[in-house]
Amino acid sequence: MVTPDNQHNKPLVSVIVNCFNGEKYLEDCLNSILNQTYHNWEVIFWDNHSTDNSKKIFGKFSDKRFKYYLSPKHTFLYEARDLAIKVSNGDLIGFCDVDDYWSKEKLERLVPLFHNKNVGIVYSNQWIFNDKNKKKRIHTNKALPKGNSISSILLGPSITILTAVIRKTTYFDQKIGFNKNYQIIGDFDFFVRTSKKCLFDCVQEPLATFRVHENNFTKKNRDIEIKELENWLIDNKTLLSKKEIVLVRELILYKKITILILKKKTLSTIIHILKFPNN
Repeated sequence: MVTPDNQHNKPLVSVIVNCFNGEKYLEDCLNSILNQTYHNWEVIFWDNHSTDNSKKIFGKFSDKRFKYYLSPKHTFLYEARDLAIKVSNGDLIGFCDVDDYWSKEKLERLVPLFHNKNVGIVYSNQWIFNDKNKKKRIHTNKALPKGNSISSILLGPSITILTAVIRKTTYFDQKIGFNKNYQIIGDFDFFVRTSKKCLFDCVQEPLATFRVHENNFTKKNRDIEIKELENWLIDNKTLLSKKEIVLVRELILYKKITILILKKKTLSTIIHILKFPNN
């Protein structure tokens, strides 16, 4: 397809849309990609053996840049992402999960940051949309970090897969790409490993919207997330400085406190809060 963008040799962006029974919000997700002001992209729609109407909804989009793939078998998310990336054609990779959506300027604002050859990942702020009360808030009011961003990654989720665009060579330089052993923290693990090898750049404004709803996998499996973080720290201590190890421990403690609050375990919550620096 000839577009104004590829006439000027702008890089092709492969947008990975992993789908497993995502019919409820899928149309919003796909329309947000279709409406991008940057035109040189392709959608890699990876159907992880959905049993709902996801394939039928995808079929309504006749644009040739929308490409459908049926997974050979149902897999966990990070293996599905890796398989989708391997069939992609772009120099750059973006991700939009079926319940989320992008602002129309996302790619136009982020792609030019790759002019710096040392930059491997670019990202932006994001909106958090509560599907229950229909309220929206900004992800963070703090300035997003650039350069070597490992401390920011360890302190909290400033960098998210929804807002990120990744140089494909950066992804394959990691050899294992996303670690398929994780169900929840694969993005965190990938960003930390990548931050040791390349620079990050960003746009401070929110350019994507993360939808919070009752079926969010992470929200429903917070205990799994903590267990994965604890195992990750054991496996990656040699990768981290002493300061960074402390930051990961604080992150785990913070998430434990969050779970205790949600479970209304007051005494345990207070005990854990007292352990937290500057509580």
